[in-house]
Amino acid sequence: MSTSSNLVVPVVLWGRRPPTHCIAAILMTPDQKNIITGCNDGQIGIWDVAENSQIYPRSMLFGHTAAISCLALGSEKVDTPYIVSASENGEMCLWDISDGRCVENTKMPHIHTNMQAYHFQVSKDVRLVCNGYYPEIFIINPNSLEILYTLSSKVAPDWISACCILHPVTKEGRSVCKDDVVVAISNSGAVKVWTLTGSENMTQPVYENESKQIRCLNAQTLTCCPYNQRTVLIVCSKYWQIYDAGDFTLLCSESNRCGERWSGGDFISVDKVIVWSNEGKGYLYKLPVSLLKGKVLESANAESIEYRKPSNQTSPHAYYILDMFSESSMACSPAMTFHVGKSDIPGRYLLRGDSEGQIVMWTLPEVTERQMTLVRQESFDRLPALPPRCSTSLADIWENLHHPPAGIIDGLCDENNQPLAITSTIYIPSQGKVACGRENGSIVIAPATQSIILQLLEVEEFKHKDVPIKILHGHHGRVTSLLYPFNESTRYEPQHLLSGGADFSVMLWDIYTGCKLHTFTVHGGEITQLLCPPNNCNSRILPCVCSVASDHSVTLLSLRERKCIMLAGRHLFPVQTIKWRPLDDFMVVSCSDGTVYVWQMETGHLDRVVHGITAEEILNNCDENATPMESLVNPNITLTQALKRRNLATFKNLAQQKLQIQSGTSHQASTHRSDFLKQQTYPMFIQGIRANLKDPDIHILFFDTESLIVQLLTEEYSTMSPGELEAKGYLPYTDQSDHGGMHSMMFKMKEKADIVAGGQKSPSRSESSSHGGSPAHTSSPSHKSVTYSDRSLTLDIAQLFLSCLHAWGLDPDLDKLCMNKLGLLQPRCPMSFGLISRTGHMSLMLPGWHKLFCQEESTGKMPKEVMRTPAKVTLMQQARSASSGQFDKSVNLAQRHGLAQSDYTDSDQDSDPGNKRVIPERRPTAVQDEMKAFSSKARWQISSAVTTNHLLSIISTANTLMSMSHATFVTDKIKKKRNRSRKRYTGNLGLVVSESMDSPGTSDDETDAIMMQQSQIKQGWSLKAALHCVLLPEMVGSEYLKAPQLEMLARRWQDRCLEIREAAQALLLAELRRIGPEGRKEILDQWSPFLPTYVDPQLSLMNAESLQKNEEGDEDDEEEDPMINDIPLQKASSSFESRKKQATAIVMLGVIGAEFGHEIEPSRRKLEELKKNKKSAQEGFTLQNYSLARHTSKALTFLLQQPPSRKLPAYSPIRRAAIDLIGRGFTVWEPYVEVSAVLLGLLELCIDSDRLVPSMTYGLPLTPIADACRTARHALSLIATARPPAFIITMAKEVARFNAIAQTAQAQHSQIINSVLVRGKLEILKTVELLVEKMPSDVADHLVEAMDVTIHCLDINQLKTKGLQELFPTICRFSMVCMCPVTKRIWVGAKNGGLAFYDLKQHSKCQMIQAHAGPVIAVSVSADGKFLVTYSHVDSRLKFWQTASSSLFGIGSQQTKCVKQTATSPIPVTNLTNLLKLVRLVWVDTRSIVMLTVDGKEHKDL
Repeated sequence: MSTSSNLVVPVVLWGRRPPTHCIAAILMTPDQKNIITGCNDGQIGIWDVAENSQIYPRSMLFGHTAAISCLALGSEKVDTPYIVSASENGEMCLWDISDGRCVENTKMPHIHTNMQAYHFQVSKDVRLVCNGYYPEIFIINPNSLEILYTLSSKVAPDWISACCILHPVTKEGRSVCKDDVVVAISNSGAVKVWTLTGSENMTQPVYENESKQIRCLNAQTLTCCPYNQRTVLIVCSKYWQIYDAGDFTLLCSESNRCGERWSGGDFISVDKVIVWSNEGKGYLYKLPVSLLKGKVLESANAESIEYRKPSNQTSPHAYYILDMFSESSMACSPAMTFHVGKSDIPGRYLLRGDSEGQIVMWTLPEVTERQMTLVRQESFDRLPALPPRCSTSLADIWENLHHPPAGIIDGLCDENNQPLAITSTIYIPSQGKVACGRENGSIVIAPATQSIILQLLEVEEFKHKDVPIKILHGHHGRVTSLLYPFNESTRYEPQHLLSGGADFSVMLWDIYTGCKLHTFTVHGGEITQLLCPPNNCNSRILPCVCSVASDHSVTLLSLRERKCIMLAGRHLFPVQTIKWRPLDDFMVVSCSDGTVYVWQMETGHLDRVVHGITAEEILNNCDENATPMESLVNPNITLTQALKRRNLATFKNLAQQKLQIQSGTSHQASTHRSDFLKQQTYPMFIQGIRANLKDPDIHILFFDTESLIVQLLTEEYSTMSPGELEAKGYLPYTDQSDHGGMHSMMFKMKEKADIVAGGQKSPSRSESSSHGGSPAHTSSPSHKSVTYSDRSLTLDIAQLFLSCLHAWGLDPDLDKLCMNKLGLLQPRCPMSFGLISRTGHMSLMLPGWHKLFCQEESTGKMPKEVMRTPAKVTLMQQARSASSGQFDKSVNLAQRHGLAQSDYTDSDQDSDPGNKRVIPERRPTAVQDEMKAFSSKARWQISSAVTTNHLLSIISTANTLMSMSHATFVTDKIKKKRNRSRKRYTGNLGLVVSESMDSPGTSDDETDAIMMQQSQIKQGWSLKAALHCVLLPEMVGSEYLKAPQLEMLARRWQDRCLEIREAAQALLLAELRRIGPEGRKEILDQWSPFLPTYVDPQLSLMNAESLQKNEEGDEDDEEEDPMINDIPLQKASSSFESRKKQATAIVMLGVIGAEFGHEIEPSRRKLEELKKNKKSAQEGFTLQNYSLARHTSKALTFLLQQPPSRKLPAYSPIRRAAIDLIGRGFTVWEPYVEVSAVLLGLLELCIDSDRLVPSMTYGLPLTPIADACRTARHALSLIATARPPAFIITMAKEVARFNAIAQTAQAQHSQIINSVLVRGKLEILKTVELLVEKMPSDVADHLVEAMDVTIHCLDINQLKTKGLQELFPTICRFSMVCMCPVTKRIWVGAKNGGLAFYDLKQHSKCQMIQAHAGPVIAVSVSADGKFLVTYSHVDSRLKFWQTASSSLFGIGSQQTKCVKQTATSPIPVTNLTNLLKLVRLVWVDTRSIVMLTVDGKEHKDL
């Protein structure tokens, strides 16, 4: 729902060397709190500026594939801090700099060299005015990155080198008109003027109003003076000039000095300018006032005294220089800009970013006229110089950190105590290993999780020397590329690893033994890329890999034959991409000059060489005819390539494959079924990236929360016996037909878990044999660290993941519990997190990003109430707070498992020194303070999106571990180590008793200890989830917590992963409660306009015609459900964006209405809450103002009942969300919906629930149809329990209508059989059974209707032979229900005093006779079936009824008549009396009966 359906959390290991950041563009935001830099390698840096003008790094944005050419502001609104970037290959991105999220991106055929953000008079927000390598000026909407209209030239069209926009004003600053004026100059020196009135459109270009040729070639900048619009500054490389804007006559000019070239300039005031050079220096000039024009100048006004004063100045006068005083040479000219603050935020700064990644900022000085006269112009080299106010670079940041940023294998195999640069990386998920090629030609293979834990976390159980590594030596020079083919297809051997180096060779390794198997030496340059051909190539190509080298050659290397079978070496330019046409036996090679070479793979012949449009068409055709993603044998090829290409749409495909495997109900063709069974996604993936080709690898850890939960549950289920699975409801009962579904799925799960376990164990045996050595050392085995690696790889990843994300420092008690009981590890240093946005664009936090917050906290900027450390909260208080804070999942699950809540305090923990993990006091106080500020405050201020992802991940994973048995990361080795250090046995307070294994005890004691330990572990996970869901805002401080994004949570309301779904629901509800009625009112005001009934009917989700109309057309509109992906794969259309907002609005308003709306008849749970909290209903969902309730309920029921279409598929998340919300808030929606249609719609979805849904708490993702089935069943039970009368009466009416139709002669047999009331009989019976168990009094009030429904659902023939007691014993609990074993009649006493009886005929109605003046509370029939006795406490009478036939041989109508009635003593009844247990009638024989009352009295009657 956000970016992709998977919840992915990146963590970055930057390494010891800072990334290259050669700055090509620089920008300062209007609030002067951020500086944005774009570099030549395509990355964008975001820097924070403190109030003392210190600059701190924040994040680096990855997404562009070429150098950044220009940056511009994307919005002036405070709540949307957007910037736009453009690169040299036409890419444009809109970024939210608050969290680094890519909001929009596109690729244009035009390359922009300059973009200016300007707020036109007729627009609501800024527009981008772009010029570049094209003869027009484009006006672009920054929100959609679409061209609004074009400014073209009629006279001498040429590339525009610079432009400026202004709005004509008077001397007093008043607007002259509503027009805006664009002034531009072309490369050839033609000045052009366009006047924009606001009526422009895309259909026709806007031509210039004026044009004039001046002597100015290749201008760098053109700037109109904002203080005097008659003055224009044009800067060229050799001179800068001042022109009169009236007729563009030259007023004055200044040449470049000292061999420098001018690169830009701007106005400081009416008569002062700043001009900067390519050396990174800024010069301040005073203009000759006598030459300037404009009424704003006193010297230009004939009535002014200044007009008549003589002036000696005839040329610009330099009076100040802004210099760095640095002699270091730069690789390229620095990027510079001049920033002028607004009136409310004054300030004038010159910013510079150079090729070394250094940012320099000068504050412009205030110079008086007297000081300027003291400076002689001819002494240019002696100008007063101003040093920078501040400067910083990534290298400075790296040097000033307490902990240098860690690399992935630092300390494992360093040389001279320094890690070698890693030049290539590949992760082997199936074995949990990471292979790193280094600059000295060696390859290090190490267990990934252990290596990362050593870098990031405080761990004492093992050290660097304990990690089993393998070092492969073979290459001479750096290793440039690595490939593990088995990652990409199972047709390769799992032990094969390929490496390419700078020595022109490709080597094949056996990673189990560490031996080199073969060396391919066929290239004439260093290897740049290794990749695998697709699966549907011919049999000779399948065992090959493809290698690309810097000599522009491409080869196919056969791993089976150990030789090169094809060498393609005629490319004239570097190879850019390789694509395949397997069916035609073609390999298509694209080079950097746009040429495409088509090679025959089998013969090695060059088929053709094409250029231009034909080349593009061939490449695109390869994409269109590529192998579908679902048919790839292993998902890692998709994942690896996607991350390299920054395209995370593959996460969705991987998840779909996983769903097909685990559900066993794939709708795909079975051609690749054997491959599907071998696929799986992995909880963690490691990707090496570089900011520059010469940089070492930066490693990103991608934690996939859903895959982690799936893997944990899969391993948990695989350890259960079939009996345990069936007991938990995860397997259907044996008498149910399996349909090839759940049983096979469970067997596959077990098989998969065995394969995973086997895959992890076999490498660990081989890795221990060559620890730390080359292949020559493989004969000396070493087993010292095998014990740690014996644990599940999934648990290691979960330990690393939760240790990185846990909110350390907020609650000391919980921290101790997490370390001692749950096995979490504290971080060693501040983490660098990341955020993935659309199409794989990433934002990665830079090291030191927390410094600004720590500095503000240390200087006392924070308010006192925030700086005050929260009072220590014990775990018991947390549990109480969580339960009172309505955290549904964690605490309720703890109670469901029967956990007692004990009060753990510091004294309990400290009483046992052996049970504490002692953090060594080697860190200085400053480092500890920094870590505390980071973990408890700073990390929660990154952004709302990051907070949302982190909280969802923590809560969902903690709840998963809570539902598992033995879910702790404390290994047996750690327990033994702690037990050896124990001195005494400590009491019965829980945390300690479970680990005290020193004293001998009985097996019962051990069992009790294990059970106690399990309860503590489960409670620990529960409290951890409660802290992050409910208590976090209070403990962090709401002022310093970027609250979770409600929109992201709403999109995950029906996430396919049950744990993530429940975490999102709990977080959303907790946040809605926290913000209170006023906050919810703002949410309603924000989202209610997007309800389908309020939007444009053509875009509305509820426009059935438009949904059906697009079924056949709109081939390019392959968009997905708006609740699955935040963004479609292609550029989002307005239709998709509208449907996305509508879907979010429906969920948001549905949740608020269901939880905070006014109920017509509140359920008992809500009634207690209303009395307790005295809360009023949310505005818009009240009885007086019900407009939102009515429109929301209309949208929800539409989504339930609308037939599926391409834009609104069946069983999609938005439909499931609507089903869920209908159930949750039925008492709110009931007045505005058709109850029968809702119930029948839900019943339709529930029909195959027993076959599709293993259990309501089954954690693994289900297929969409099974998930919708589970959600509908839950909604049906919620409706039934919230409004039992509505459910029973509505279903009884539908049954009566069905019986009436069935009795007519015109009714078709198929119509009857296919009725939802026939197919859903089992589900109706389950719901009736649920009502009888939970709400028997409500059922008793409508017992006749309930019996109508029950008899409809039961088989008449079985009912006659087996009886009601055997078929449906639940309803026989009522004393007013009985069945005659002789006549096969069913008798039911009604609340209105009537007596109903059923003859058990197909589709027949019951017959009713009046029996008593009040409710009939007991009915009983004699053993011979001749007499029936009834009783009512209202008239206190026993009535005997004759039930025999009145005609010969039972032919004719049967009559029931009262033959006797007896008065009984009255029974006292109060409002608290349970009428269902008031009396009981027992036949002693066929003629006498005994009435037993609840107070123990008996009344016998004959």
